[in-house]
Amino acid sequence: MFDSPFDICPVCNSVVLLDQTKRECAAEHHCSDDQVCPLERYFCGFDFSSNTKNRISDEQPTGTS
Repeated sequence: MFDSPFDICPVCNSVVLLDQTKRECAAEHHCSDDQVCPLERYFCGFDFSSNTKNRISDEQPTGTS
């Protein structure tokens, strides 16, 4: 059996699962955007939406005929 890592958040005084992203945790616990998160460095989830660059535009062919 695998248990997710967790900790008690000193801001909301609740148990927080650390296998998610900070954004997911903030939404679940109703933290404001300007709230400093004391557990931020412990989250191990990956936020795919934070690294979305359009890489196709960087790979355009040079047009040799």
